[in-house]
Amino acid sequence: MENQAFCQFCGGKTTAAPSPGTGRRYTAWEEEGTQWSFGGLMTTLKETLLSPSEFFKKMNVTGGLANPMLYALITGMVGWMGYYFWEIIFHDTFLGYLPTKAQQGFDVFAETGLAVKAILTPFMLIIGLFICSGIIHLLLLIVRGAKNGFEATFRVVAYCSGANLFLLIPLCGAFLSAIWTPVLAVIGLRDAHGTSGGKAAFVVLFPLVMCCAFVVLFSLLVLGTIAASFGTMPQQPWK
Repeated sequence: MENQAFCQFCGGKTTAAPSPGTGRRYTAWEEEGTQWSFGGLMTTLKETLLSPSEFFKKMNVTGGLANPMLYALITGMVGWMGYYFWEIIFHDTFLGYLPTKAQQGFDVFAETGLAVKAILTPFMLIIGLFICSGIIHLLLLIVRGAKNGFEATFRVVAYCSGANLFLLIPLCGAFLSAIWTPVLAVIGLRDAHGTSGGKAAFVVLFPLVMCCAFVVLFSLLVLGTIAASFGTMPQQPWK
């Protein structure tokens, strides 16, 4: 039902309310009749990944956080579990080139690491969803591009998470996901908030650029420290 409203916190239905924007509707994942269904999931995936501009122009910017969060959790878990699967496969291939003693150490590390990652992944996905949405919405407010509330930003970020399914593709999946997710976010923020493409691109790319700069700076500091430690080592005379 196009005008059905949902609780922001639990996702349950509340009294009917008009859609906040002309022509906006609930996604197939949220709409009554296909809510939480496999068909609704696949329809939403198809629309977000293949026709994102049309999807986000029609996506309701209200309706609660629970449904989009569940969508992000499902697609994220499926994608990352696939990524971990390929990690194990390639890990076993890599082990074949190592000595037997080294293989034992890597085996223990891989098994422990996989178990820890499987347990922590859903929590990290949800925490990351809120942190990412918060940073992006704060930047939108700074550049005066937030025409709607935090809920609209959260819904965009959550529905962009469908790109995590690219992680199911071996070797190049992570690259595809890393490229397509920001693209979806720029399109989604532009259309959900009715802001300019430049502002949407800035709020998405600025945190990524800052993170990359921090990683490069940290790497240079580590390499500099290592180089300095080697430089202070006493030189052994040649015999």
